[in-house]
Amino acid sequence: MWKLEFFILPSKNYEDIDENDAYEFGEKAEYIGRTEKLYIPDEFYDVPDKNNITAADFLYGNRQNDLSDYFMEIISKQKRCQDTYIEIETKTEYGYLPISESDITEEIEQISVKNINVAEEEKCVRVNDIIQIKRIYIKRVKDYKAFEDRARECFPNMVFHDDAFEHIEKLGKYADVAEELARHLTVLNDVGQRLFYYHNKNEKDTLDELKSGYNIVCSGKGSKEEKSYNKDMIYHGRKILLTCNPHTKFYREGTRQRIYFCWGQDEIENHSMIIVRIGDHWKE
Repeated sequence: MWKLEFFILPSKNYEDIDENDAYEFGEKAEYIGRTEKLYIPDEFYDVPDKNNITAADFLYGNRQNDLSDYFMEIISKQKRCQDTYIEIETKTEYGYLPISESDITEEIEQISVKNINVAEEEKCVRVNDIIQIKRIYIKRVKDYKAFEDRARECFPNMVFHDDAFEHIEKLGKYADVAEELARHLTVLNDVGQRLFYYHNKNEKDTLDELKSGYNIVCSGKGSKEEKSYNKDMIYHGRKILLTCNPHTKFYREGTRQRIYFCWGQDEIENHSMIIVRIGDHWKE
């Protein structure tokens, strides 16, 4: 399992912290500490805010109150590290946990955790900030093996067939397709199932909207095609036959760079979409 390092940021204004900030910070710290790696740099305590108040003043000084006691209880449980914030910026992969959203600057917004709990409407998928941050880094890996190792962490609302990545190198050089590969999987993960149910499981209408609304070129079974693309899947010891005609096409119509998928079955992960084959045209 791919765990990302997150670092707690000092506040830019400790006097502005309220109970809502405290509650949300506690929730996020607990979640990140459980699912990823969360650290508090030693430097955290000494960085002054705009009023020249440090975390040490806020937590242990004469400004101590019920709110600061609550923060101290959370912060004291975190793993410490000696990296300075400047040294953290030199890391290849990392994220930040701010105390409040007002502490997030434009430069670090994309790698800062604001939301971990996202409303989930019926058949609608939304992803939290940790997944969004991981998607930034998966596009920077060096090869398909590294992408495969991380894909399930970045696109968790779909099921990947055991053979999904068997032909992935047929896409061509990884660096040339990294953005397009991640973009297709992101759209399928985030909106594919919602659109399928919105269109009352009408495949053609769903594929049309994926193209018109999200610039994902898609096809189902062609009108002149006689056969379907089928694949067995072993799930909890049972063999289940999947029909995998729908597929996305990279960049344009006619390309052989494709992702084949199945809209899902009731028996498998609550009818989640299934990625069956990433690679070239399915010739079988």
